Amino acid sequence: MLIKRFFPLFVLGLILFSCKEDDEINPEILTQNHWEKVFQDASLDPPYEVVYSIDFQANGVVNYEAFFRDMETKNVLGFIEYYSGTFQIVQNKITVSITEHYTNQVSGEMYSDKEKLSLVDIDNQTREFQLRNKNSELHTIMPLYASSLGIIYDRVEK
Repeated sequence: MLIKRFFPLFVLGLILFSCKEDDEINPEILTQNHWEKVFQDASLDPPYEVVYSIDFQANGVVNYEAFFRDMETKNVLGFIEYYSGTFQIVQNKITVSITEHYTNQVSGEMYSDKEKLSLVDIDNQTREFQLRNKNSELHTIMPLYASSLGIIYDRVEK
């Protein structure tokens, strides 16, 4: 009787403590690949994709872009935001320190030309990531009380 009562707790504990959450970060896998997440919306005309793209370079520089593109032609329609900065790997986390951040601040517009994006006044902006699922996914680490879910980027070979 006692075993039946505590068996589900034992199984839950076994699952929680036996799962490895993140992979050892190999800087070459991080920098020799392109990371992106694509969301598609075929309900509009023309159908479009929203692309979130991040590139880590071997020299410690990182570049991020978020943009709309035509789903059929793959032509970029316009940008939501982009940033550049530097990154470092500490304790299996990738910490990005943003040095320049531009975003679309035009009211009522989903996107605009890259040159028309506005510089964001930044003060110690950072983002954190982890590699997971055998280094095939780059997960955004969100703050504990974040109002949104983090993006999971897929690895795309360069």
